[in-house]
Amino acid sequence: MISPKGKIIKRQPIAEYVQIRKYVVDTVWNSGTSPQRIASVRELAAMFNVSTMTIQRALKKLTDDGFLIARPGIGLFTNPEHRWKYGNINVIGVLVADGKQIYFEKYLWELLSTVGKEITESRKLLYQVNFLSESNDLEECVAGIPMKGLIWLDPEFEPSVAVEEFVNSLTIPVVVVNGHRPGRSCVCNDWELEGYEIGRRLLAEGRRRPLLAAKHDHMPQLDGLRRAFREAGVSLDTDEMLILRGLEMENNLNRLLDRIGTPEAIYAIGGTIRDIKATLLERKLDLEKCRLIGEPVVLESYFRGWRIEHNFASLARAACRQLFAEIDGGPLQNHEIPRKISEVS
Repeated sequence: MISPKGKIIKRQPIAEYVQIRKYVVDTVWNSGTSPQRIASVRELAAMFNVSTMTIQRALKKLTDDGFLIARPGIGLFTNPEHRWKYGNINVIGVLVADGKQIYFEKYLWELLSTVGKEITESRKLLYQVNFLSESNDLEECVAGIPMKGLIWLDPEFEPSVAVEEFVNSLTIPVVVVNGHRPGRSCVCNDWELEGYEIGRRLLAEGRRRPLLAAKHDHMPQLDGLRRAFREAGVSLDTDEMLILRGLEMENNLNRLLDRIGTPEAIYAIGGTIRDIKATLLERKLDLEKCRLIGEPVVLESYFRGWRIEHNFASLARAACRQLFAEIDGGPLQNHEIPRKISEVS
């Protein structure tokens, strides 16, 4: 809770409550049509290493929500009316980046929501794996309902050694979305094809010297761009015309623009358009002369050029189908999903 002055007030440890609630919900699902008595308050307090008051508060909420039925003088029992009613309980884990997200920006949220829709429309349960509590048993539910498989969304968004070790320890199928991991099926945007298509379009318009912004100098989009230029017999200047993400990125961009003036095109690769957005808006480049290319993170009123969009639906569909196939014994397989390139005028 947040007070009027903005100070965060601690009411109850969130991670503790989530674990207790998960234990009860899993127990309800495992109990089937027969009410089952759950452990006592003292036993649960010892199990989760929390106070009896914390357990009592959590159980009251679960009773109010209908998962538990109180029998005075006897104890609390699971409510069969809240069990999973669609046959076998197939739990699919979803891990977002490093598993420590509390707030979501547009990209990760759209990726998570579309994957979640695919999972749940298949009448499977989604379990969001998180690393917010070190005591969580992430591979298996407390009540013994194991995850059938895991989808790991964009491990490069927030790299984590701990998460890498966790995923490597799993014996269940794992599909990685927008990231390549040895021994796992990967579903990724076809970044190399994106660069190739951009290169062909630039050359068709006679734009042979684009300014390039990138996270690093070995991005697959650059490989595709080079291939398109090489096939056309044109040299791609990445010595002078490439600026890389870093503290000096905007300064380097401004120095380059001071030297060359308005470029033929600016291809901001992999979301780097947000890194140079302030410079673009400040300089008010003539976008009739300069072909702006990147993801839609610059105000639409200013953006004119080629907009590159994620195909979230196709990524989610391919990831879920691949995971479900592996759960049924199918082979590992990688999938590359083209991104949409549209013109904004």
